[in-house]
Amino acid sequence: MFKRSISLALVLCMMLAALAGCGDAAQENAVGDTAAVQETEAETKDALAARLDVSDNLPEADFGGSTFMICGDDAYLSHYVVEEQTGEVVNDAVFQRNLNVQERYNVSIDANVFPETDIMKNVKNSVLAADDAYQMIACHIIMQGMAAVDGTMYNWYDLPHVNFDQPWWSDSTTEDLTYKNMAFIAIGDFGLSSISSTYCMFYNKDLAVEYNLPNMYEVVANGDWTLDKMMELCDGVYTDLNGDGTRDLADKHGLITDCKSAANSYLWAFGKKIATQKADGTYDLSYYDDKLVSIVEKMYNLYYESGYVFTDPTSWGDAFVPAFTEGRAMFFNGQFRHAVGTLRDVEFDFGIIPYPKWDDAQDNYYTSVDGGHEGLAIPKSVQDKEYIGIMAEVLNAESWKLVVPAYYDTALKYKGARDEESIAIIDMLMEARIFDFGYVYGGWGCVFWLQYMMEGATKDITSYYEKNFGAYEKTMEKVFEAFDTYTVE
Repeated sequence: MFKRSISLALVLCMMLAALAGCGDAAQENAVGDTAAVQETEAETKDALAARLDVSDNLPEADFGGSTFMICGDDAYLSHYVVEEQTGEVVNDAVFQRNLNVQERYNVSIDANVFPETDIMKNVKNSVLAADDAYQMIACHIIMQGMAAVDGTMYNWYDLPHVNFDQPWWSDSTTEDLTYKNMAFIAIGDFGLSSISSTYCMFYNKDLAVEYNLPNMYEVVANGDWTLDKMMELCDGVYTDLNGDGTRDLADKHGLITDCKSAANSYLWAFGKKIATQKADGTYDLSYYDDKLVSIVEKMYNLYYESGYVFTDPTSWGDAFVPAFTEGRAMFFNGQFRHAVGTLRDVEFDFGIIPYPKWDDAQDNYYTSVDGGHEGLAIPKSVQDKEYIGIMAEVLNAESWKLVVPAYYDTALKYKGARDEESIAIIDMLMEARIFDFGYVYGGWGCVFWLQYMMEGATKDITSYYEKNFGAYEKTMEKVFEAFDTYTVE
């Protein structure tokens, strides 16, 4: 089930259509390309304008000046409330969203923010005190998931007016985060960090020409962008630029990547899940199998035996950015936020593509979102369910209509991305995000085991699994029990 404006298949078709006619005369190509770009831009702008006409199907109400208080992450305060319009597109969209909601329902929107490690502690204290201090939680999704066993969160499906079929809610809320028609955590567009932290790959177009790479968008659109293909294209790029005889970040590499979250993201890119939803709404812990063993072995080969990849077990992703911005890497594992931020001023052209598929048999491209992004939850102590349901729905709806276009279609697409094909990839990856139940609710468990294998330069996932899976399984049993024993007073 796909709800966003451009489906995965349609995006690929659009890319192939844009790439067609390469043998035509140069003048015809120029005219055709210009017309295609103009048409695409017009369609995109029409689609953005059409969002405003999508009804949220909410009733009108007057909530008498009540304050809707968000308990959130101090790193994302500007996603919740801003003081004034400044001319910056995302800031002004947040301001307008809140103004629209406040005027429509006679409410005030405010936020108390804390370091990510303290958010759920404050929520738990509030729930125990039954003080109704907070009406919605926006929090680091793993820390939020770990709090599920505390009985602090309300079932989203028990709220009136919340409709997960609407485009402002991620499909993964129902497909990956719902347990027996219950969900403590939802992914909605009010949590803007779930967009900015989406994983993708960047490539240097100048180096692609230098090393005679094929048209990367055509490779992606034809379904040929696999791990083996990436390894093939990276081979031969490495150059010891500083002549010190040691592979380091000052050299030229086929791929630069960290051993941490960027490595974990390959798990979902390869079509694996930690927990798979069954027909009865429960989950199989499907992490370990022959495919996982093969993935770890192949990743180890990529990271440590190939000779064209640079990684550093001690460093996180942002430490690798300068090597890409300074033109010393063909490919870079990054997030959308890099396109908006550090890559905007590079002198060479870059493209955005998905992580590769595991093999040709894999139907689609997939991606994940870095664990620091926000999930959305409702404290169990909330009193007025009608009020909470309307406000949660309208804030996500207005975010989809105003804030997401400002970030995704303006700040990201037209400023960060440098070509129409990259824009199509961004649309595709928004469809392809996976929020895995076993990742969200599994604490610091096996979601990080691929990372630990790469950090430790080992491929013995079987021994690690046999030693550690019992503890993870007990963690998940407590999560399942929290759902099974959930009641509403």
